[in-house]
Amino acid sequence: MKKKTYAVAALALTSCLVLGAAAASQAYNVTATFRPDMKLKVNGTTYTIRDTTGQEVSPLIYNGTTYLPLANLGQLLGAEVSWDAATQTVIVTDNASTAAAGAASYLGEAKAKEIALNHAGLTSSQASFLEVKLDRDDGRAVYEVEFYSGNKEYDYEIDAASGAIVSYDFDIEHYTIPSAGTNTGSSTGNYITREKAQQLAQAKAPNATLVKLEFEFDDGRAVYEGELREGRTEYEFEIDAVTGAFLQWSQDRD
Repeated sequence: MKKKTYAVAALALTSCLVLGAAAASQAYNVTATFRPDMKLKVNGTTYTIRDTTGQEVSPLIYNGTTYLPLANLGQLLGAEVSWDAATQTVIVTDNASTAAAGAASYLGEAKAKEIALNHAGLTSSQASFLEVKLDRDDGRAVYEVEFYSGNKEYDYEIDAASGAIVSYDFDIEHYTIPSAGTNTGSSTGNYITREKAQQLAQAKAPNATLVKLEFEFDDGRAVYEGELREGRTEYEFEIDAVTGAFLQWSQDRD
């Protein structure tokens, strides 16, 4: 219900820009201000705003009101947006209204669980499921599957239509990240140490403080995931635990 409300609100904002405050029947020019310093957050997650070509764009301020691309908002909020050139009409369809038709072609929760277990090399008797639910990710219907087996927690995202594994990872509970204090070299086994991963990260942000560093497996690859903070700036990173290469580095300002 929230997504529908957000989508309607987004449509209202964009309609003002297209039609004008006085609902004029003819298009006319206005003076507005682009605000690249503004951000878009949906349910606490920050998103990059893009136009229909995928180009990053900035919010627009006109008469104290903020305007954003409706197609981009529709995708983030679970609605489909289309344009009818013949009638000059923007069409917004809440995915909830078409979910029943689409659900008929989905593989189902039981099959999603089976796919995840087969990939993990487990049987149903070896796993305790925490969650299996249908969700949307970047406009695609997916099943989120989460379960435990022994000391491992598995998280899978499976395409609801094709059954393809979109992403997966698993965490090992009570796993001690290799420490330089127990090894004279830079790695234990095939993995770089926690200290080495921290050094690599802080070399990119020397004045930042490490607030999180976790060892886990992402799509079968051992990685260190971490977070650094420096004042209002937050850095997030992912480092290959074998090679020490950065797989992801991002910077965000609160």
